[in-house]
Amino acid sequence: MSRWLYTAVGVCLLPWLVVYLQWRGIRQPAYRRHWGERFRGGGKGRNAFSGQERAGMPILWIHAVSVGETRAAAPLITQWLGDAGQAARVVLTHSTPTGRETGAHLLDDLIQAGRLVQAYLPYDLPWANARFLRWAQPTAGLLMETELWPNLLSSAQRRGLPMALINARLSERSAKRFNRFSALSRPALSCLGLVVAQSAADADRLRAAGYAGEMVIAGNLKFDVLPDAAQVERGRAWRALWPRPKAWLVVSSRDDEEAAIGQAWVEANPRGTPADTPADTLLVVVPRHPQRFERVVQILEKAGLRVMRRSAGLSLGAEVDCLVGDSLGEVASYVAATDLALVGGSLMALGGQNPIEVCAQGRPVFFGPHMFNFQAISRDLSRAGAGFEVRSASEWIAHARELVANGPAYRDAATAAGSFASQHRGAVDRTYLALMSWLMDSRSAGPRPPTAARS
Repeated sequence: MSRWLYTAVGVCLLPWLVVYLQWRGIRQPAYRRHWGERFRGGGKGRNAFSGQERAGMPILWIHAVSVGETRAAAPLITQWLGDAGQAARVVLTHSTPTGRETGAHLLDDLIQAGRLVQAYLPYDLPWANARFLRWAQPTAGLLMETELWPNLLSSAQRRGLPMALINARLSERSAKRFNRFSALSRPALSCLGLVVAQSAADADRLRAAGYAGEMVIAGNLKFDVLPDAAQVERGRAWRALWPRPKAWLVVSSRDDEEAAIGQAWVEANPRGTPADTPADTLLVVVPRHPQRFERVVQILEKAGLRVMRRSAGLSLGAEVDCLVGDSLGEVASYVAATDLALVGGSLMALGGQNPIEVCAQGRPVFFGPHMFNFQAISRDLSRAGAGFEVRSASEWIAHARELVANGPAYRDAATAAGSFASQHRGAVDRTYLALMSWLMDSRSAGPRPPTAARS
């Protein structure tokens, strides 16, 4: 598919995007806001920062799609603004309301000081990209992980804007998709001046996909996101209130996989049986997407579980089988309150979710057979004795029960999880050094000459 055909398809999809945003807005009203940023590009005012042309301030633009990327980008943002001087500014873009809310919470002091503004990255349409770049007027742009948008990168290249991909990853499945659409992916990769990859395997796949520029392997930024101490303490306080002595977590569940989990839990714990079943264990389920909170409650109740919502309080009676975490920004508290975790999105062919936040608090991690978006991490966790692959929810319950019953084995797995997380930290410093070198080279070379648009 050539870029002009890709653009034509995008234009044809505009009515569907309106319907999609309206539908998402039913359960998550934030999706109904800031439509101008999504469809036209830019934010409030003529420019992101007043007096921008006159001051000639350095402006770094970072695109962090959702919550995980925003949390990973926050240390880089604060470090760069601290080193670049009071004139430096940051434009932080997102694709989801939860990502935007996370950025507003983590970086509120910088927003209040006028040093950082937030906006949605527009849909990948030429006019929206052009308007966004005129509004933001960045000195350089950073995209995170796999966010390669053909029209956006082409627009940046025509303006001589240096662009980098940081915390870059490319799974085997995504690499096959890149090869299938090489007419789009190769020109997009050629617009990048730097790629900071998570691993050597990611770097190799990106090179095989067509990237030929500067490459640095720095590790995963998400390992450097430490659990918030206040949240950890809050989670421990929750646990002290719960009547059941054990608690297991299902984190970032997706696409109704809770039905199989609820059914397996009930089958493993028929009422009136001895306490060697999970009768002494509270199930805690934290859905990935807030618009699914109510549906998840209904699914688990239908499976036969007695459910309580986090929003209803935390004074759980002994009759409560399951707590549904229908709150935002409290994952660290849920991890702190539980003994181990099953990573959502992995029992079904959804690619899994990031297990780093779990092992960072020294909790054994379980995951299903479909962790293809986090293949290297899940493999390394298994090798370290901190992670365990299971084929089903029933197998998770059986394996977790055996682990918890064997005190030394559980303690070894918990220690291995914490050690695994600490050994992989340092990506922020390595990424920052690579970016500083690249930015200095970009400034000394001057703006890149505009090039002809690629088809």
